[in-house]
Amino acid sequence: MIARLAFISICSLLWGSLAAAKLEIPKTLTQKDREATLEILGYGTTPKILGNPYSLGGFSGVELGVTTEIVPSAEIARLGARASQQSDISYNQLTVGKGLYNNLDAYLQFGLVGAGEALNSFGAQVRWNFFEAEYVPAFMTLVVAGSSMNFQNLIVTRNQSADLILGVSVDDVTLYLGGGMVQAQGTFTGGASGVTDTGDTVKENISGGHYVAGLNLKFSNFFLAMEIDRYTQSTYSGKLGIRF
Repeated sequence: MIARLAFISICSLLWGSLAAAKLEIPKTLTQKDREATLEILGYGTTPKILGNPYSLGGFSGVELGVTTEIVPSAEIARLGARASQQSDISYNQLTVGKGLYNNLDAYLQFGLVGAGEALNSFGAQVRWNFFEAEYVPAFMTLVVAGSSMNFQNLIVTRNQSADLILGVSVDDVTLYLGGGMVQAQGTFTGGASGVTDTGDTVKENISGGHYVAGLNLKFSNFFLAMEIDRYTQSTYSGKLGIRF
């Protein structure tokens, strides 16, 4: 039953990435508007765990996956000079994970072209599985991540985050939750075709809390993962992958 629900959820996420409306960024964004935009596009595109946070198992461990991430963006249409009604945006990414040493892993992510969006992204994570309980199937992982995304050459975001994750594995099911801090910086393009109220290219910085909960289902070497991340608002994501 759980596997069936997971499969339906992942398919829905993938379908949503193809059906999502194009992001419309309003003009004449004030400083308050720019900070609100960063809370949506900056926080929301921070790298996700989306899988089993347990270590890949040393240098020989490798993980490959494709993610779909959905960022609720309706509030953007109410900012600045206002845009037409805005639906949620979604995007796909390719992820590659590699064990480095003992319980230390590194992950890279690259944006995939889709949904007609002019989005370019790159990100990285380092995960350290530093604690394993002796009598229960629980573990703790420290995750440090960073990424950059370009939205139509109008807004470029850069994010950094650090989270402490608690995971519990029973058979082929892993549940994880945790939280930490996230920081987002944004460069907003000015000029005649830009989005700032002053006409100048400006930078904004914000920071805040982050909470995450996720589910990972393993089928032999393959897995399905679903995750909810809470910043100022919640984002939703899914992943199909393989570990070997």
